[in-house]
Amino acid sequence: MKNILQTCILLFSCFLLAQTTNDKEEIKITLNNYIDGFYEGDTLKLKKALKPRLYKFGYLKDKQTGSYNYYQHLSFDNALKLAQRFKDEGRLRTETKMRSVKVLEVANHIAAAKVTAAWGIDYVLLSKDNGKWMIEEVIWEGPFLEKYKKENSTTYYLIRHAEKDQSDKSNRNPHLTDEGLKRAENWSKILANVKFDKIYSTNYHRTLETAKPTANFNNLDVSLYDPRNFDIEKFKSETHGKTVLIVGHSNTTPYITNQLLEEKKYEMIDESNNGNLYIVTITNDKSSSSLLRID
Repeated sequence: MKNILQTCILLFSCFLLAQTTNDKEEIKITLNNYIDGFYEGDTLKLKKALKPRLYKFGYLKDKQTGSYNYYQHLSFDNALKLAQRFKDEGRLRTETKMRSVKVLEVANHIAAAKVTAAWGIDYVLLSKDNGKWMIEEVIWEGPFLEKYKKENSTTYYLIRHAEKDQSDKSNRNPHLTDEGLKRAENWSKILANVKFDKIYSTNYHRTLETAKPTANFNNLDVSLYDPRNFDIEKFKSETHGKTVLIVGHSNTTPYITNQLLEEKKYEMIDESNNGNLYIVTITNDKSSSSLLRID
């Protein structure tokens, strides 16, 4: 009975962690739609991000006095008009340096987040209705300052390849089994709410086949990396501010996770385990991680 109870507690804890992680990723999608709505003049993305009762206002720094002065309230309708005006006037942005999103707190029905964008910093309150996180209120200050670029958050998702064909022990580059192909497809569904900027894989059939469904879903090409010749500092610099999927092996996946964290936290994955999902977030040189088991 004790073992059953411990198992139930463990499964419930994993469920709560997975749910919180999923909520955070959905909130990030909403926040990125919010930024893109203004950057791209995309009113459809804004409608996905904003509640009609939106209340947004801010404080703009006076260049001469250095004081912050109250800036007008922006309603839902005026937000859409502003985005449309940006589009009509060709005032669109494509850069990624002046943008980041960070989830600060998630409760049952409400959440708080921080957005850094071309206009400055927003503190955002969201609520969840019908399974969707949307923005209720925003308070901001501007203009954008160079120091904000250092606040960009980078998120890495790391998985091992799915089940491989082990019928020929001499074959060092086997393909996935039918079970493995199903798991690869399932990863694309599990990670469907994550907007990836880059996807990396080692140059093996099993890892490339694991990465492919998620890459296809995100309309991305798979970039190759060699874990035996892996410059972690260069990699972190090249992926700074992005959301990245890294597909590897039972030994390389926890090894690279530890390198990203700059500590030996995770051990090599058991050969029977193809379901570990490591999530590493780095903000202002501070890192955190979580480990989920997806079967």
